[in-house]
Amino acid sequence: MELTKTNFVSNPFAKCFQHVNIGLILEPFKLYMFRHSCLFVFVLIVHFSFGQKVYPKNDFVPPLPIPLILSGTFGELRTNHFHSGIDIKTQGREGVPVIAVADGRIVRIKVSPYGFGNAIYLRHSNGYTTVYAHLQSFDKSIEEYVRSQQYLKKSFSVELFPSASQFSFKQGDTIALSGNSGGSGGPHLHFEIRDSRTEKIINPLLFYDVKDNRKPELLDLQFYDFEKDELKESRKYNIVKSSEGNFYLAGSGIIEVKGRPGFAVRTFDRLNKANNKNGVFSVELRVNNQSYHKFKMETFAFSETRYINSHIDFGQKGCCGRTMNKLLIEPNNRLSIYQNSEKMNLPVLMEDSIYSVEILVKDIAGNLSTLKFKIKKKTDRIGEGIARYSELPLFKYGQTNFFKNDFVDLVIPDGALYKDVNFEYAEKPRCKTCFSPIYTLGSADIPIHKYFNVKIKPSLIFEGDKSKLGIASFKKGRIADFEGGKYENGFVVGRTRQLGDFAVVVDTIPPLIQSVNFKNGANVSRLGKLKVKIADNLAGIDKFSGEMDGEWVLMAYDAKKRLLILDLNKENFKKGKHELKITVRDGLKNISVANFTLIL
Repeated sequence: MELTKTNFVSNPFAKCFQHVNIGLILEPFKLYMFRHSCLFVFVLIVHFSFGQKVYPKNDFVPPLPIPLILSGTFGELRTNHFHSGIDIKTQGREGVPVIAVADGRIVRIKVSPYGFGNAIYLRHSNGYTTVYAHLQSFDKSIEEYVRSQQYLKKSFSVELFPSASQFSFKQGDTIALSGNSGGSGGPHLHFEIRDSRTEKIINPLLFYDVKDNRKPELLDLQFYDFEKDELKESRKYNIVKSSEGNFYLAGSGIIEVKGRPGFAVRTFDRLNKANNKNGVFSVELRVNNQSYHKFKMETFAFSETRYINSHIDFGQKGCCGRTMNKLLIEPNNRLSIYQNSEKMNLPVLMEDSIYSVEILVKDIAGNLSTLKFKIKKKTDRIGEGIARYSELPLFKYGQTNFFKNDFVDLVIPDGALYKDVNFEYAEKPRCKTCFSPIYTLGSADIPIHKYFNVKIKPSLIFEGDKSKLGIASFKKGRIADFEGGKYENGFVVGRTRQLGDFAVVVDTIPPLIQSVNFKNGANVSRLGKLKVKIADNLAGIDKFSGEMDGEWVLMAYDAKKRLLILDLNKENFKKGKHELKITVRDGLKNISVANFTLIL
């Protein structure tokens, strides 16, 4: 068929293919460039038509020999981070075999009382690395290697990088047993898939088909009224479900707007066979059928994960416990999950006009829920906002910001803020145990991306060791977090990644050490494991160690239970009397030592 000009418009390949019969008369270089330009056009069309990379669904077997029932999905909104994998239920128990999903070699092993706990990183020939976390124990060969390294380094916490030939496994081999180690809130397997080259994490459900025909749920909507890019007003609206997948706003269903509208939505998804409130895969905002904002939880880098505090309504989470996806991008939000959305892309509305709004929420199985409502631009203008802001110093996100007086000193580095903010300062009465007033240094509703130092001058004379002075953050008049402590040039210095209330405190109390399942001088031969509780009142546990008869001994630390555990079954202690010494140090170097006589 002869191609026409109309064909060129409707068919992006037409211009390339109309010349296919005269290619022989083109000079070799021109023909080369022509063919490659056609290929480039084809690649572009495929990329923008489909958007999402195609991931192999037959390379990996499931990591557990039981049905994949999830308690957590990729990209869920967690405190200060996005969830980086899927959480697979282990039927409420530990000890389920964890399986190598494909042939691979161990490239990293980590043991920690926090975070992933016991974790294995397995690299595969197809370009991906899989991660298995919160494990109870490792394969015997790995366990022996880890234990030898812990004794070599004299540390329970280790991060190891075995040689390429040291640990190889075939698909289906058992590499570990599932557990509840680290920061886990209950028995399960945390499973990740990463790009081995970039270390970016990828949604594992793009590699596995987990049956799901349940549509996402929507709970409430937050509306923002902006003048230019400055927020002037915010209101919450309840969402009502009319039928499966269809939602509307309570009330008239019309939101009156004075400036430029923005939105945030609270939503979750449930999968088949589980009632856990999981994260959704994508959310899109449309106004009069025009897309203004979209994100998709396909992949992101660990370096991006703290940008969650800009992605969500941070103030709503702090005040009210509502974790909401903002459908707008703040100027210094550098997340890569947004689908060609511009920053602060807020609709410009005509006065007295009504616009249709749709918020489309999908899970990874493609189940769609839609919230529909209308917005109307009012003729009256936005007021001047909260008057107190007009006299507050403006901290800009694209520069280093300073605040200093005779009592406090802080420097917030370039890139620590997600947008320009007004900096609030106030002096509140001193608490009973404080050595300074409580200073409000910025609003706690403002998220901070980078660490910065806070310096506060004590207002009371402390006669003791000044190295025991530190800085604590406060919420509702009570100590919330210990921010560290170092006394220099008349100020106490702490390091933090939050704004809010701070004061100088003192910690001279050493950590607690208390035996749990044995007594001093007792015969412990039948116990199997010795358990010792350790805790600190303020600065937190910094270091610990155990010695048996003067030699370092491995004691596992379960931070969430505040327990040190000595596994007697894994040691070769001789029968008879032994001396166990436990030393614990807190964040301000207060030290406790406990000695126990044991009989085996």
